[in-house]
Amino acid sequence: MSQGMIYNIQRMSIHDGPGLRTTVFLKGCPLRCLWCSNPESQKTTPQMMYFENMCTGCGTCMDVCPNGAVVPVDGKFGRDIEKCTDCGLCAKSCPSKAREMSGRIMTVDEVMEIVRKDMLFYENSGGGVTFGGGEPTSGGQFFLDMLQAAHDAGLHVTVDTCGFCPEERFDKTLELADLFLFDCKHMDPEAHKLLTGQDNTIILRNMRAALNSGKEVRIRMPLMPGMNDSDENIAAMAAFFAEFGRNEIEVMPCHAFGRNKYVALGKPLPAVSQYAPEELKVVWDRFAKHGLTPVLV
Repeated sequence: MSQGMIYNIQRMSIHDGPGLRTTVFLKGCPLRCLWCSNPESQKTTPQMMYFENMCTGCGTCMDVCPNGAVVPVDGKFGRDIEKCTDCGLCAKSCPSKAREMSGRIMTVDEVMEIVRKDMLFYENSGGGVTFGGGEPTSGGQFFLDMLQAAHDAGLHVTVDTCGFCPEERFDKTLELADLFLFDCKHMDPEAHKLLTGQDNTIILRNMRAALNSGKEVRIRMPLMPGMNDSDENIAAMAAFFAEFGRNEIEVMPCHAFGRNKYVALGKPLPAVSQYAPEELKVVWDRFAKHGLTPVLV
């Protein structure tokens, strides 16, 4: 029985596809987007997250830490990142949930047991299960086995993907999924690499395969000020999607969600800023100029 790393399962979701859904978030992503709002999703291993505002200063974490990574700070207990091994003992003992582990190994059957709990809601709302991340396809065979199990159960299957995936695995995903929420971050390979750590060659190949497959595909664009909102990039996107008769794109403007997760992981905050209303209007006009219809999500 295959198993893999899950960092969250969200029931009764309404934003990850049609109807009421259960969204399964796999841990691990091949990209390192400068604006990532879920930094805990990037690594494939469990990570301890420390939320200082939740700490009551009880000290139980210090008593159980085997590495001396818990340190007193202003009446609370922080951590020494260099000494912390993410063993999770402090999280298990923390009564206030100031310390939590992100990521746990689950089997396909364990995931599907949770998914099946809401079968009635799926049937009544036209919902189903969504696999997201991180990047769900990076889960390899574990991801494909979950996809197959959901497909065999007659569920509507959505895959929320950045498209960075080996061709063979993506083509298998195409066979089993009903809907793709497909990110389009930048059209230029070098700019894409600067923004995400990888170029977009395999992404565009897989996007073409999805758009030619007959499956439902929603193109989504994380819109970042000064990073991918230029006239040139939007024009290139419009030209690419025009080949497939597509002129609608779901747009997700930069937001501040997830900043507390960076702090909890001891990572520097991303150097991004939100749009002012007048700035966003300028970008909206660029989409219209090139024949694209942006839909705010």
